[in-house]
Amino acid sequence: MAILGLTTYRLNNNIKSAALLVLFPLLLLTLLAVVFFAFGALGRSPDLFDLFGLTPVLGSGSPADLALSAVYTWWPIVIGIAAVWVLIGYFFNDWIIHRATGAKPAMRADNPELYNLLENLCISRGMTMPKLYIVDTDALNAYASGIDEKSYAVTVTSGLLQRLDRDELEAVLAHELTHILERDTRLLIVTIVFVGMISFLAQMLWRSLQVASFRRMRGRNAGGGIILVLIAAVALAVGYVLALLLRFAIARRREYQAGAGSVDITKNPDALISALMKIAGNPDVPHVPTEVRQMFIENPSSAFNLGGLFATHPSLERRIAVLEQLGGHLPLTAEAPTSLAAASSSAAPMPSPWA
Repeated sequence: MAILGLTTYRLNNNIKSAALLVLFPLLLLTLLAVVFFAFGALGRSPDLFDLFGLTPVLGSGSPADLALSAVYTWWPIVIGIAAVWVLIGYFFNDWIIHRATGAKPAMRADNPELYNLLENLCISRGMTMPKLYIVDTDALNAYASGIDEKSYAVTVTSGLLQRLDRDELEAVLAHELTHILERDTRLLIVTIVFVGMISFLAQMLWRSLQVASFRRMRGRNAGGGIILVLIAAVALAVGYVLALLLRFAIARRREYQAGAGSVDITKNPDALISALMKIAGNPDVPHVPTEVRQMFIENPSSAFNLGGLFATHPSLERRIAVLEQLGGHLPLTAEAPTSLAAASSSAAPMPSPWA
């Protein structure tokens, strides 16, 4: 069975994801420039300069000159913070993720069918088999994690094993293996690290700016100080929101690609459609942080998403519409939601790979 447009999807998603990832450091530098411009207009340097023993030249120049001077002085600190953050994510990501979900290693003796399914899929792709984990919960979900051969892992819930048949489970495993094959897990971890770094830096700069503004407002031109603080607050908020939007955009595109990859491996889009419909009925793994939930095959936390902009996953209807274009069919069973049946009958167009 031919998988129409799969190569185009993969190529375009890789290009877009790389472009989005490049925007993170640019966003970080822009955020710094705007905030330090506000410091310059206040005629002060951040109190954190004293903490690091730095003495930027904040003389009588324009706010733009003062901001450039501050950014020039601070860039080694920013790079250092980023490097430490990335190293923590690199060396401890698997431990952090599995601890957050409560995942335990799955042994072949205890789960022979699951183990054999994953092993056979890996053999068919000529890849090293990732570690296998199980989360003990009635919820139906799965995720892939890791950044290299030593840390790659596929995790499924016990509820998934109980509710899915063999073909459906194979389709889900192939979906998660695609995330590993396409290095999605590495990319998602990097984006999470960058968003966390931007959030941390924004909070640090905001507190320092509040102190500088308070001292300014104790003197003259208090009104100007308030305006500058408001401008800086908006800049920080916009920077953080843009970082989130970039992260979510990457995650959504990767889910489309992983679905197509599963079909490419198993040649069974019907099984993945059926599995996604079952998973959508009970996907909520309790007590898992939001940052980790975005790695799941289905994330129930993105109910409020402003038309999809803040969603980590495409809607179930759109995912199924794509799979139908790849040769799949909506099952005519009692489990099929009415809305999905209606969506299928209306022949929703497949999202353009270039959109």
